[in-house]
Amino acid sequence: MNLICFASKFGDPMKRSMWKALGFVLMLPVILLGVLWITLTTKPSPALTPDEALLEMVLIDGNDLPWGPEAVDIEQPVVQNGIGKGVGFWLNRDRPWINIRTDVYVHQTEDTAKQGYQTQCDRFTRYELQGWETMPAIAFLHHADEIRSFCTEGYINGEHHFACEVVGRYGRVVTIVGGNIYDKRWLTAEQFREVLIKADQKANQSRKDQ
Repeated sequence: MNLICFASKFGDPMKRSMWKALGFVLMLPVILLGVLWITLTTKPSPALTPDEALLEMVLIDGNDLPWGPEAVDIEQPVVQNGIGKGVGFWLNRDRPWINIRTDVYVHQTEDTAKQGYQTQCDRFTRYELQGWETMPAIAFLHHADEIRSFCTEGYINGEHHFACEVVGRYGRVVTIVGGNIYDKRWLTAEQFREVLIKADQKANQSRKDQ
């Protein structure tokens, strides 16, 4: 009889509500402990330093490209007297030669940035790259303190192209934007020029935070 009485009481709607309320009260400390454990064990993302924030502001991204990249590669180069980051964008994983790459270096002082700029230029002059005269279509009105372009002509899989790198300095910031430019498809000279203009605008805007 006792079991039957208990079952009948538990089946009563009011009794069920009481048991539910009791169960919630008992579970509440467990839920709170779980939330507290997650809060204490989850490390917050470290805040960016001013120079790290500056670097991220200058880097071009997918919104600055003529096409949506299918692959992205990120590098963290070691930079004397500063920090750096490189990002490569590929149109197709099976065609790595269709790409745009950007490298940004934030130096501690403008003097070290001038040295860093020259170091980057020296990397390309060693290969006897021709410069603006070979690709006049990518020249633009820039805001850089110093800027040089290096292009070399060649063929990839029978496709005529220019491999170009444009090095610029904006105060303490040194930028490199490179890509393989084709005659009529993938990445044209006009498309690359538009990327260079956007990169120049971002780098120039960084001056107020340097």
